[in-house]
Amino acid sequence: MRSPSGLLPADAQRVLSRTDHVLQGVHLTVQPAAPRDYGKVVLRGLNPQSSLELVELYVERMLDCGREDYAIHRSPAGDQVLVQLQAALGHAEFLALADRVQSRELDGASLVLDWVEQTDGVLVRSRDGSRLRQEVLELYFESRRSGGGRVQAVRLLPGGALAVVSFQDCTAGLRIPWKRSTQDGFIMSVERVLKQPHQLPDGCLEVSPHYDFLEPPAGAEELQAGGAGGVLSATFPVLEAAAQQLLQSKVVLWELGASAPECVLRWDEAGLHVSGGDAAGRQQLWERIQAALRAVARERLASSAWALGFLQRADIQGHLRERLAERGVGACYIPATEEVLVVALKPSAAQLAASLLDSFLVSVSLPLSERQLLALASPRWAQVQAGLRCCLVRLAEDGEHLEGLTLPGLVEENVAELERFLQDCLPDEILVTTEPGRLRYLQLHRQELLAGLADVTLLPLEGAEVTGLRLSGESWACRAAADLLQSLLRAIRVQTMTLHLPGVSRFLLEERGQAVLGDLERHFRCVFGLERVRWCCPETQHELEMSQEPVALVCQRDFPNGLKPQPKGPAGVAHEQSKASLGLLCAAVAPAQLGPPSPITEEIKGLLSALQPPGVAPPAEEDKDEDIYTAPEPLVDASRNLGSLGATEEGRLPVGGPALSMAVEEEDEAQMLLAIQQSMDSARQEEEELQRATELSLRSFKQEQAPSPDPVVLSVMSASLEAAASAHLEVYTALEEDAEAVVQALEHALGMQLREETVQNEALVSLPALCLDYLTHLERKHAVRISLAGSVATVSGFVDYPVAATRDLALLLARLLHVEASAGVGDARWVRWEPSEQGFPTPYSAQASALLEEAWRRGHKRVDVFFDGRPFTVNFEQMEEYDIGNTRTLPIGRTGPPLPLISPALLGPPAKGEVKLLPLTERSEEFQRTVRSFCDTLGDLHSKLWIAKLEKVMHPLLYQQYQLKKAAMEKACGHQAVERILYHGTTERSSHEICQHGFNRSFCGKNATHYGHGVYFAAKASLSAQDRYSPCNPDGDKYIFVTRTLVGDYTTGSPGLRAPPLREEDSALRRYDSTVDSLSSPSIFVIFNDTQAYPEFLITCRWSKMP
Repeated sequence: MRSPSGLLPADAQRVLSRTDHVLQGVHLTVQPAAPRDYGKVVLRGLNPQSSLELVELYVERMLDCGREDYAIHRSPAGDQVLVQLQAALGHAEFLALADRVQSRELDGASLVLDWVEQTDGVLVRSRDGSRLRQEVLELYFESRRSGGGRVQAVRLLPGGALAVVSFQDCTAGLRIPWKRSTQDGFIMSVERVLKQPHQLPDGCLEVSPHYDFLEPPAGAEELQAGGAGGVLSATFPVLEAAAQQLLQSKVVLWELGASAPECVLRWDEAGLHVSGGDAAGRQQLWERIQAALRAVARERLASSAWALGFLQRADIQGHLRERLAERGVGACYIPATEEVLVVALKPSAAQLAASLLDSFLVSVSLPLSERQLLALASPRWAQVQAGLRCCLVRLAEDGEHLEGLTLPGLVEENVAELERFLQDCLPDEILVTTEPGRLRYLQLHRQELLAGLADVTLLPLEGAEVTGLRLSGESWACRAAADLLQSLLRAIRVQTMTLHLPGVSRFLLEERGQAVLGDLERHFRCVFGLERVRWCCPETQHELEMSQEPVALVCQRDFPNGLKPQPKGPAGVAHEQSKASLGLLCAAVAPAQLGPPSPITEEIKGLLSALQPPGVAPPAEEDKDEDIYTAPEPLVDASRNLGSLGATEEGRLPVGGPALSMAVEEEDEAQMLLAIQQSMDSARQEEEELQRATELSLRSFKQEQAPSPDPVVLSVMSASLEAAASAHLEVYTALEEDAEAVVQALEHALGMQLREETVQNEALVSLPALCLDYLTHLERKHAVRISLAGSVATVSGFVDYPVAATRDLALLLARLLHVEASAGVGDARWVRWEPSEQGFPTPYSAQASALLEEAWRRGHKRVDVFFDGRPFTVNFEQMEEYDIGNTRTLPIGRTGPPLPLISPALLGPPAKGEVKLLPLTERSEEFQRTVRSFCDTLGDLHSKLWIAKLEKVMHPLLYQQYQLKKAAMEKACGHQAVERILYHGTTERSSHEICQHGFNRSFCGKNATHYGHGVYFAAKASLSAQDRYSPCNPDGDKYIFVTRTLVGDYTTGSPGLRAPPLREEDSALRRYDSTVDSLSSPSIFVIFNDTQAYPEFLITCRWSKMP
């Protein structure tokens, strides 16, 4: 069982690793075989008559050494001798020595050199022949004086003059190298005992290595059994192998002892025992036996190598001897290289035994199917072959059947055993189906049991149609494994639970939810089944997501009945108002350009009446020659009647005086109508307007005429929302009572992950139906719940789901026109000129006017709106209202103080009290200086961050407070170094608050309180850029302020500080201005006064690659 290096092979190691070995009901003890002893060899086959001196000379000649280099111990039978060497033999040296021994005979005998195993005992002999005592030997060899160790056993041999002492630590750590050196090994207890003399009070001891062939055989000396009147016996060794086989036959022993009936013959491994009679008679009988054994008869039978291997088996030899004994034949069969040697005392017996051999061997043939042929690849096939009773079987050369040899009477037994093996060991597959949750429970919490099914191959099946385990292997193993798995699956308890939380289905199916479930599964040794949990994001975009144009709103076009302002005054005033309206239209559409008249201007002067805008009535015939600009007072009265309509977008309408002539009037009107005609000549613009009007009309028509939503669609949407807000899952546990604890722990863990975000906007009070439908879309898209309560929307969901939904909701609200916010801004009002009003402007309702004002202030070129459910398009470039349903265009105008679309104040210094963020361009000196200082303090993060934008905070009030605090601190400290440029990382939401209100100590403790309950600033941006202090928003943006901070006189901070500590040895009891982490090289500053820091710049940056 060992390789040449002395290491156990893998097969033997696996056998030794198991402690339960049972063979046919008998428990076996298996232990490693003793390793070879490379310092000892044995010579076998010596002539017992050869003298010891001759043997010593032979050993010296073969080893080429002196007498002091070895020691020999001869067996009592004289046919073997143990040679103990001073230096160990290598493997190559041993082979060379064995070749020399085999080629050189000694005293006519051919010798064989062989290894011996390491021994765990010594053979102790008393020199004077006195009887040894077991307890004395045990005490002596465990003492240091003997050089031995812990004694395992002491066995006294018959006569008491010899004993075998075995030790426990004989092989512990022993390793003999291949070289002629023992420096790498250590001397065992046996080796130490052999190398020193031994003296007892009773006499000296002779000690030699113990091997079984060195023990004297029982009966070698004449012993008395039962006193002086006992029966005497003698044992005679038999060396020839053929004679040893022959003497094992009872018939042969009876024939040999027939000449001396008073003697009894018995054979065992020690030799031939002769008992009874006197010594002379036993000696004479032994001499006759020797003569008979030398004259045995031999018959040779040719045989196949396979049959010879069958006859070499010990069990077969025993059965054949019994068969021959039953027939009274004293013979034996000895397999040789290519033949069978039949040995008997007489030639007739040998011939008879040779003729009977064929009848003693029975051939077996068993056909195999293709499936049965696969069973021979099973590891059990070798075990079955070895377990057959007196049978040798193999696969025939044709590969279609089994062929074997056995003995008569054992054919049926062996064939039945082979058929049973072929039936049980056929390759088979069994499918054990189960629920996915139960399968995962076995895989996670029953791994040891599954790993113990070594006789089968387990293949998990986790498909949509079949879930379970496929067992592959031998039939018997598959059936046993299937029964075990079924019992394990039945033992698993399952409980169904329902969770009602917004977005719970999405959370459980995503990675973060899986992590929560995984932690609970490991803690409670359970499994969650999510087969019934469903969630998917809507595949189609909502209508509002397909464009970023302002959302079409619904409002009233006119004031309610009875509330519409009515114009007052005589007809002349009305006529002047009509002219004023015409001037207002001119100012809104195309301002008049003064200059010399052109030919085309002269041409259109005659067409003034035909080209008047639809909302302006022509003057009466009787007033055709009247100069309307010569009567300014009625016009002023008309202006008063119009109220807030006295000022237009381009300024107040100029009023003519007596010096203004009709020619000037006609010239101005001609220039105005020329501008109108040029704007209307653009065919491209007309096509765009027509296309846009058609689209808006179609959308309005669909919204008005479309039938109620399909019940199936509503049902699907409702089911989708319900599925996202509820989850049905199974909990698999070993015990039913464990499920309750698991359910409670899961509910608690999920509750810790819930978040809420609120959005406040006045537009939420009256959202259009399309926007309400979009909120439902957001609930499905982000797996959240959106609740409206007045002007507040509450978004509930898991982790960052509400943040993403809030962002989309904010984008929607940004596209809505906040009419409430614009209503009543200054004196701005919007009007239109209806043809039926004879030139009087018709004001829009307050809500519609506020809507148009908001769109105009935002800089929109046009806006789509539903007035009283009808689609309209308002063009701010041409100042027109287009009724899509009636395909009618009306001029519109804006009255009130003019407000530019982009205020120049945004580019200049902020006004007092105004707060805003001013983006800096990359080429500006301020941008480069700030970014350079920021990057210089990033350290290793310099290459990992990139700056998206840099904004300068414009907060006059906060800056004035900071300057006052700075002047006071400089005066108190007596030096100028009170200010430092520091950094402060924060969240997106907190950055807005800081821009509006500065740094607030009420938020302290969010990230740290190590140096006091204040606001923390970092000397280096590398600290503020960490995600702990400046976490990324969902878009990946980080926010870091570059602040001017008044640190003043500082000291080391501590966790419990609510204000800086008092200055040491200060009679005025003044406190320090700030605290730091280290006085020698401070990297963190903490202030306790909100005006000590001013947020000068806001840096928005991102990770180049997410860490």
